[in-house]
Amino acid sequence: MRRAFDLIAVAAVAVVLLLPKASLQAKVALTGEKIELDKIAELEDARFSEPDSIERAVELGDAYLRLLHPDWALSTTAELEPRNDHRIALVRATAYAERLEAKACVDETARGLAACDAAGPAKCSQAVRIRFGVISSAMQVLVDKGIDPHIDPKRAREAVSGVLHSTKASDKHQ
Repeated sequence: MRRAFDLIAVAAVAVVLLLPKASLQAKVALTGEKIELDKIAELEDARFSEPDSIERAVELGDAYLRLLHPDWALSTTAELEPRNDHRIALVRATAYAERLEAKACVDETARGLAACDAAGPAKCSQAVRIRFGVISSAMQVLVDKGIDPHIDPKRAREAVSGVLHSTKASDKHQ
């Protein structure tokens, strides 16, 4: 009996000594003000309870975009993409623009504008079309000039800045 106890004790000491050190450091995945995080939690709950709701997905996707998590916005809206809704396309186009994926952004913008045309002016306002246009024009210049923002960020910034600064509202009232 004594040998069995010694053997168990030696095995336990060996296991403790041979266990790897804890090298995992947990980090907070989402940072922000408490009110923003509470709103995200509320939107997540609503999205979970209504997984087919476009409104819930758009709200949650916009909230993730405000906290600079475009990947999460894309993930939130991915399963609703086939529905061909301009609101989903706008969230996705904005997320692609945040990620500097110019081609995907331009393609998503085209899908969104087509969905706008199908929905009609009552459901897709001129403001939404303008947002699509601003996002698309900024990314289209990167596609046209073949600029990869990850390889040449300075040139990409200059190209996008040139497009955005040339976009001005008119003060003319007719």
